[in-house]
Amino acid sequence: MASASLQFFAFILALFGVFGDIAATLLPNWKVNADVGSNIITAITQMQGLWMDCTWYSTGMFSCTLKYSILSLPVYIQAARSTMVLSCILSAFGICITTVGMKCTRLGGDTDSKNNACFAGGICFILAGIFGLVPT
Repeated sequence: MASASLQFFAFILALFGVFGDIAATLLPNWKVNADVGSNIITAITQMQGLWMDCTWYSTGMFSCTLKYSILSLPVYIQAARSTMVLSCILSAFGICITTVGMKCTRLGGDTDSKNNACFAGGICFILAGIFGLVPT
């Protein structure tokens, strides 16, 4: 098993990964279309995400609309939504399980159970990474 400082560093990196996973799930930057038009005044940038579509105008105004109906969405967006949400859930489970298994915590009991908890948390992180990479 790794040293406590290495485990803590890996835990901090995992926290950054969870925050990045949540941000990637929620932000509407999945598909970006820029239409300049005949001049710069009529420039429009359209961004499509998993949960909303946003339009930015060159004047500084923007508007966003939520995607309410799940069944009216294309299949690839439904699949991307489900895999990204599953990735967020697995990341959260990985954080909870790995906290129990770290050497610097007093949870989890003896070293064998802590080793098993760290291994299970690592598996959760690996699965969360795979589920996060599939739609992107």
